[in-house]
Amino acid sequence: MKNSKIFFFIYIFLILVVSSIPGNSFPKSWFSFGLQDKIYHLVEYSILGVLGYLAYSRTIGYKIIIYCILFGILDELYQGLIPGRFPNAFDAIADGLGVILGYSISKLISKKYD
Repeated sequence: MKNSKIFFFIYIFLILVVSSIPGNSFPKSWFSFGLQDKIYHLVEYSILGVLGYLAYSRTIGYKIIIYCILFGILDELYQGLIPGRFPNAFDAIADGLGVILGYSISKLISKKYD
């Protein structure tokens, strides 16, 4: 599906836009350094996993999981270049788990309706 690939790359672009916002520009209520922050990452990258499945499951299959996880790691490293932001290994783990979760749920739903 061509549209799903467009949505996939638009979403990647949106992640990069948000990652480019300096840390002091976010309202303090948006951040917590506990579990809530990791849930944000899990949901954000679950959406990426769903979009990755929709866009690439028929062509590259599971490889899209690896590419999305690598993107999450690179995004965390990129945040280290932004004032007031810093890379966090636990965020990268939450990103990776989100990708796997989103992809897996999409695959299960797809199998159920095939």
